Amino acid sequence: MLGAPLVALLGGMSAEWLDFRALRLPLLLMVGLGVLATSYAISGSRTGVRPFLRTVAVGAVTWSAAEAVYAVIHVAGGERFQAERFGPQWSQAIGLIAAHGLFLGTPTGIAAALMLYAPALVRRLRRRG
Repeated sequence: MLGAPLVALLGGMSAEWLDFRALRLPLLLMVGLGVLATSYAISGSRTGVRPFLRTVAVGAVTWSAAEAVYAVIHVAGGERFQAERFGPQWSQAIGLIAAHGLFLGTPTGIAAALMLYAPALVRRLRRRG
């Protein structure tokens, strides 16, 4: 159950102190596995619209939380966001959090949901074949 909160914390800290470009794949995999673990703890391998949407929400919230951790550490360390055209620092932080939730969290949640559905889909295909 604590997979997603733990990887949100680790992902946010990693984004501030590690080179994300060099460690992109391990960090994305870490967050994806955390979303998968938490979603499995919540819904198991049940199929349907509600478990699917719950898993997508876990993905979005996890990435949003990771980016919020990053933003807090970044600002607490005296750093600034470098996108003044998007407004003041607080609006840049909110935009980063929302963008990560939408553009990273949603696909992560969809991938985790599909992985949770895989055993049920395989069973259905075997029954038909």
